[in-house]
Amino acid sequence: MELAEIFNEVYWTIIGRLFLNLAAVVVLGRLIYYPKQGRSREYLFTYISTSLIIFIVCIMLSQVKVEMGIALGLFAVFSVIRFRTTLATPRELSFLFVSLGLALLNALVPLDNPFIRLLTSNLLILAIICVSDYFLFHDRGVTKMISYDRLDLLDEAKRNEMEADLKERFGIQQIKKIQVGDIDTLKGRAKIKVWIRDSDQHHLEE
Repeated sequence: MELAEIFNEVYWTIIGRLFLNLAAVVVLGRLIYYPKQGRSREYLFTYISTSLIIFIVCIMLSQVKVEMGIALGLFAVFSVIRFRTTLATPRELSFLFVSLGLALLNALVPLDNPFIRLLTSNLLILAIICVSDYFLFHDRGVTKMISYDRLDLLDEAKRNEMEADLKERFGIQQIKKIQVGDIDTLKGRAKIKVWIRDSDQHHLEE
């Protein structure tokens, strides 16, 4: 078989889509997901590697005749993906599903479809995710559970004094709200939940 038959127009179309998918997932993971404080590089690697393998598998299967049962079985395998070693948040799972969707989109759209149309679809998806993530969550802040030993400051009338105490002792700034939970009078401690605006992204989410 000659090289011209191997590296034909279809091959280069697939390579172009591969790099488009890789670029889209990198933008999704590195520029939209990862900059937020507390987000893990492990998830970034998961988004890229999972999207890559699904793209390759789907693009290969799209070139051969696949029975419906096999296709549904493949979808079922990917649909049962779980993070066993750590607890993933709904937003982290959402980013995973978006990366899977991008891989399926870039792999299963017919190869004769104009590349510019596929590029536009990827950009539109990324733009919607970026805008949604920014406007819905950019000022969401984080929460902290604290075992607090100043029971004399739990009174609502002394809330300003409690905030001043938290800022002085723990360096917690930009407090939005405080809720008081269980109170242990024997140990002289109470559980409090503190909402922090965290515009400087110095705190990890509880």
